Amino acid sequence: MCGRYAAGADPDELVEEYRIDEVTADGRDACVPRFNIAPTDTVPAVVEREAETGLLRKLVGLRWGLVPSWSKDAGGGARMINARVETVTEKPAYRRAMAARRCLLPALGYYEWRPEKIGDTTLKQPYFLRPADGSMVHMAGIYEFWKGPDGWLATASIITTSATDELGWVHDRMPMTVTDRDLWLDPGLTAGETARELLVPLPHLAPTKVSRAVNSVANDGADLLLPIE
Repeated sequence: MCGRYAAGADPDELVEEYRIDEVTADGRDACVPRFNIAPTDTVPAVVEREAETGLLRKLVGLRWGLVPSWSKDAGGGARMINARVETVTEKPAYRRAMAARRCLLPALGYYEWRPEKIGDTTLKQPYFLRPADGSMVHMAGIYEFWKGPDGWLATASIITTSATDELGWVHDRMPMTVTDRDLWLDPGLTAGETARELLVPLPHLAPTKVSRAVNSVANDGADLLLPIE
């Protein structure tokens, strides 16, 4: 699974990268550089919605952890941070979003933990996975709207798949990206199975062993990405 990640792109950079038409206030606020993003945090996301003038591509803020529209409360969202590609078009919690509300989540990379033996003790060692060239990753996601007592809540889940052979030694799952951003974001594509065909594993990732300081969500800073021996 992908349970923590880092993101730090400037809104103007994302506008150029994704050809964004509108940056919402919560989208701009979500672009503050963060290096230990955890479930229920608000994250930057790219979505596309229909407007009077045609399709409008937006940079918005979404809470990480999908809450289905029919959920009685928002409490379960923290457990729904990942949607498995194998079942994303079938599970009631995800299939409607997959058919109409798809997004992209820009990131620097993500963390995974691998059990490693140190003496007589086995500890979970964190690794940060990012492109070897330091470029941005574009994680595929789905999002949903939930109406609670205090108003509307927009939430998202990252789509994952089985890890590639090169990364399986770190963890058996990994996030996905898409082969065609425009088609993926287009709400006019309402066939979930067709949308699923656009999904591919994130390419060219390099795992780096990093400090266990990332284990605590209280820690946040660029130093969390530094490699250790």
